[in-house]
Amino acid sequence: MTILTTKMKTHKSRSYDQTELKELSDIVCDNIEDLFESLEIYEYKMLDKMIITSCPIHGGDNQSALNLYYQGDNYRGNWKCRTHQCEEVFKSSIIGFVRGCLSRNQLDWEKPGDQVVSFKEALDFCKKFLKKGAKLQKVSKKEKEKIQFVNTVNYIKPTPTLSKKVITRNNVTKSLSIPSSYYLSRNYSAEILTKYDVGECLSKGKEMYNRAVVPIYDIDHHSMVGCSGRSIMDDVKPKWKHSTGFRAEETLYNYWYAKDFIKKSGVVIVVESPGNVWRLEESGIHNSVAIFGCNLGDKQKMLLDISGAMTIITIMDNDDAGKKAAAQIQKKCERTYNIKNIDIGYSDIGEMTIEQINTEIKPLIERYELC
Repeated sequence: MTILTTKMKTHKSRSYDQTELKELSDIVCDNIEDLFESLEIYEYKMLDKMIITSCPIHGGDNQSALNLYYQGDNYRGNWKCRTHQCEEVFKSSIIGFVRGCLSRNQLDWEKPGDQVVSFKEALDFCKKFLKKGAKLQKVSKKEKEKIQFVNTVNYIKPTPTLSKKVITRNNVTKSLSIPSSYYLSRNYSAEILTKYDVGECLSKGKEMYNRAVVPIYDIDHHSMVGCSGRSIMDDVKPKWKHSTGFRAEETLYNYWYAKDFIKKSGVVIVVESPGNVWRLEESGIHNSVAIFGCNLGDKQKMLLDISGAMTIITIMDNDDAGKKAAAQIQKKCERTYNIKNIDIGYSDIGEMTIEQINTEIKPLIERYELC
């Protein structure tokens, strides 16, 4: 491995040859996992072109705050801290990232104005790191890809509840009366309700007794990670409730079906509730997911990040909460996605007919997919 030399001009201020810096950055990015280990960063999610982790520079705990693009056509190693904008202090290059991490590790840097290590110290660290190049390739590419895949899957899994038993899809369908009579009365088809295993729990003593149950599955569609139940009796409160231990903010409803369509199209449609997903499915729109309310959580965004989507289309309910939800998603995702929003003239998508969706919603989706 060739270690690059630094060219310095004989001015009072020090400058560096940009071509050589780019070459050095590329080599560092080729060994990005080893760099993270050298910087004592062990918890991160590695995608095809990007690493997602909490920011090791300001010491945050938001697990999707820092995005580092170790692959790319231009300047590799570009990174952003999406909560504290640490790149504005240290510059958004891989050497700037190293400088920020060293400042944190060596000088307890926390905020602008705190003492930092110099650019030269960061550059020297990278050179010293690359001199160990013979050791950096000891793990084969195939082994690294396997480790990367396992780390990614483990990273996005909800933390398991110790008392919670795994419930297979087969056991779910056996325990419910499918399709749900309640949702049939809401003009959903028996076919769509059967596809999503939506039925009523008629077993006394069960947590979801006398509720229309919406099962939520893992990304492989093998096991139920939780369920949501809608009361079918007017005097039963609350009207909606999630099963005990279910973390709605970590799951995207319909991801198990939609992921292939999202990857193929590069577009994901984000809605509030499962009923909206069903109506879109009935209309032949298969790349939608629901966030269970009005807020896109950090782990839900991680699922979007690994989905292959480049564009997010939001179709929220037609109320103040829906408008706030669209604005929250826009703010959370605008730096990494092309964001489009579709306003509807009905309370929600579930209240629309297939004909209305075909004439009012589909043309807009198709237009945005081509953008």
